[in-house]
Amino acid sequence: MSKGLRNVVYDHLCEQLLTGVLRAGSRVCELTVAKETGVSRSPVREAIGQLRSEGVLDQVPGYGAFVKSPTREELDEAFQVREWLECEAIYALASMKVRPSLDKARAGCDKMLEMLKADSKGGDEEISSDEYDLLERLDRDFHAAMLHAAGNRRVVKIINDNRLLIHATACRPSPLTHDKLGEIFSDHDIILRTVERGDADRARDLMLDHVRWAHEESMRVYDELMAQAEEDETPADVARRIGVRYRKRASM
Repeated sequence: MSKGLRNVVYDHLCEQLLTGVLRAGSRVCELTVAKETGVSRSPVREAIGQLRSEGVLDQVPGYGAFVKSPTREELDEAFQVREWLECEAIYALASMKVRPSLDKARAGCDKMLEMLKADSKGGDEEISSDEYDLLERLDRDFHAAMLHAAGNRRVVKIINDNRLLIHATACRPSPLTHDKLGEIFSDHDIILRTVERGDADRARDLMLDHVRWAHEESMRVYDELMAQAEEDETPADVARRIGVRYRKRASM
């Protein structure tokens, strides 16, 4: 079986998880995914099996694969892993005597700055859903570029798996204002500059503050959604059920 085709399907499913097309409780239909990716069902099964082994999908006998519904404890632990590993990776990167190129991370910062400059509103008004989606992509690209530069592929894989689990809950920090968007850009810019000048301790502290904010906000949103949940519902179920109303209120 072609490993390349399995990777195509795997990347496709990861993108759907990260963009919210697939959320906790969503069924992953082999036939649908095969049509979306233009491959046979064999590599689809392999990709689904890989995501099951990584703890992102659950197999329900007789029904198929479903996106895992993380508990509050699992969501909390996923962020703890990010705090521990990502911060140490940044420390290691800043400590290098000869660092690899950080051009990809700088490009991500530049795109976020362009997003800010194009902002005609600003202030404490919430950003739109489209802006939030773009922000998430830029944020993901920045963190991925920094982790890849640190050079530990195993850490990159662990962080990516945890991001998939985190995104599946639909517990994005909210509401997110234009002012907060500016703060996120500033965080990225300062972290990058601190790494470039080799201040490892400061870079680690800055990254910890940055990730911890997302951690605390996501847990708050999780608790808010659970407070609205009916019997056996997950936060992702609630977000899906109340849909547009919640999305409009929380810019999710």
